[in-house]
Amino acid sequence: MLVWDDGLKIRGNGLYRDLYLDSRQPRPLSFVSHAHSDHLGLHEQTIATPETSALAEYRIGLQRVIQLTYYQDFPIEDAVLELRPAGHVIGSAMMHYRGDGGSLLYTGDFKLRPCLTTICADPRPADFLCMECTYGQPFFKFPDAKLVAEEMVERVRAAMRENRQPIVLGYTLGKAQEITKILIDAGFNVTLHGAVFNMHCLYEKHGTALGAVRKYVWADFHGERQVDLKERGVLVAPPYVARTPFVTSFEKPLTIMMTGWAMLKGANYRYGVDHVLPLSDHADFDELMELIDRVQPKKIFTHHGPRSFAEILRAKGFDAQPAHPDPQLSLFE
Repeated sequence: MLVWDDGLKIRGNGLYRDLYLDSRQPRPLSFVSHAHSDHLGLHEQTIATPETSALAEYRIGLQRVIQLTYYQDFPIEDAVLELRPAGHVIGSAMMHYRGDGGSLLYTGDFKLRPCLTTICADPRPADFLCMECTYGQPFFKFPDAKLVAEEMVERVRAAMRENRQPIVLGYTLGKAQEITKILIDAGFNVTLHGAVFNMHCLYEKHGTALGAVRKYVWADFHGERQVDLKERGVLVAPPYVARTPFVTSFEKPLTIMMTGWAMLKGANYRYGVDHVLPLSDHADFDELMELIDRVQPKKIFTHHGPRSFAEILRAKGFDAQPAHPDPQLSLFE
């Protein structure tokens, strides 16, 4: 059912077309699980949720989109598709496929923890599971998200007391909106980097209320007409600005990166920030195992993560293999 052909696809039957999964190459037909750039491509036809297609249109443009809402059966060729919430970012979806060869759940990126700014994940049992496993190593066990949020808030408060500009960094789509929600709920004013502000507006347009924010303007933060630190509040920005004048122009900013990679030693040096806290919109190792328990698949394909995760699963008695075959290893088969 699931094959690798310079990308993941579900093979069509006879006259039916192949259905690619999050292909970055142009395809006749592809499912797009969410609108992060590493899952997007320009296809003749794209299957996505309305929110994902709107975000993808903003980012790269799409040619023809088949928009599906969650929990809607959609006949396609000789099969039936159903999209389920993935708990990753707004509009993110798992795809449940039912055909002659059995059923398949393809996750895309996901998390099972409670969600602040998107619908929580709701996987469905299937014969085959193709799962993202970004954090597929046992040491990736994230602390309670509420505790991480509390630490971020306390560090921001400390920066304000010391008259330092707090700057919190997180991915433009998904993480930045969660950060914004936490900060506003804690009573801070929030100013958004332009790229984050654009995504904020799209979230609001699609029914996710995040709160009032202001868009970053240089004069509000620098020069004679800058506004008070408390009024302009916390800056929320994408990670790539950490070593740019957006950050370095401040005399002594307090920079915080929010990412699951905070679990790695020396992450603050890697990102060039003061603090790195483990807030992620991906599943940690325990959630990966929980997904398998909830789906109860006969066979597992691992994707978007360490190849060793499949080895860990096999050691636990599962029939598992990487979805992307390794041509070097095939020399020894």
